[in-house]
Amino acid sequence: MSFIKRFLVSRIIAAAITAFALCVPVQAPAHHSFAMFDREHSIVISGVVKDFQWTNPHTWIQVMVTGKDGKQVEWSLEGGSPGILSRNGWKRTSLKAGDKVTVEIYPLKSGEPGGSFIEITKADGSKLHYHG
Repeated sequence: MSFIKRFLVSRIIAAAITAFALCVPVQAPAHHSFAMFDREHSIVISGVVKDFQWTNPHTWIQVMVTGKDGKQVEWSLEGGSPGILSRNGWKRTSLKAGDKVTVEIYPLKSGEPGGSFIEITKADGSKLHYHG
């Protein structure tokens, strides 16, 4: 085989390997940190569920809390994935808009109305835990 033919064949093989490598899916470590939450202190809030979002990668609970001034404040509470919560007894229907809840959370370090929920107590006294 001539030098030019070998050179062209090696270039074609290299291009094919490169094209294949670019098509192989790779999982990227794109998970965020929980550094935004004050995990040294927990607080308890009470209010009414506005929305419960059973979504990946994290569930969210929007809770309307009456502030000291009497105004309604919306708290955004982040939870585990549906997979984690379902292993701990949760269902997509565990919370619904209008449910009265008391929630223990790790608050946001920024002081904004939000946090990571730990435990939820519903009006009937039943409890939902982030971790079993």
